[in-house]
Amino acid sequence: MVAASLVSRVLISVALLGATLSALHRDPLDDGFPISTYPMFATKRGTQLEMIYGLGVTASGETRPLPSDVTGTGEVLQAAVVYEDAVHAGSKALASLCATIATRVASDIVSVRIVQSNLDAIELLVHGKRGNERFRWACQVPK
Repeated sequence: MVAASLVSRVLISVALLGATLSALHRDPLDDGFPISTYPMFATKRGTQLEMIYGLGVTASGETRPLPSDVTGTGEVLQAAVVYEDAVHAGSKALASLCATIATRVASDIVSVRIVQSNLDAIELLVHGKRGNERFRWACQVPK
């Protein structure tokens, strides 16, 4: 009985070790069972991206990106989808989104702009450069 238990433990250990080591014999981009090779981290990615986001404008004309929670979600990727959906839906959706955002901004913000930008992720993260912003919609913050 002890020998059978030991054999079953050894077989389970060998099976798990084999499953783990099987990733070494697969194409690095083959992301599947039983172990992920995490190809999203194994391949070189570009740093250029297009983003749509909101800017707050102060009375002095200073602009700053608005936090994702002004769109109604605290999740950055969900906020990005909210902006993208509004742009693709057209002016009525953009006007509605802008008006909603305008009710949720900080007290020093006087207007909201929704912009689309091609930017370099490294330049944004390291130097704060937002890239060339193209105007999509704007609205005033209600007093």
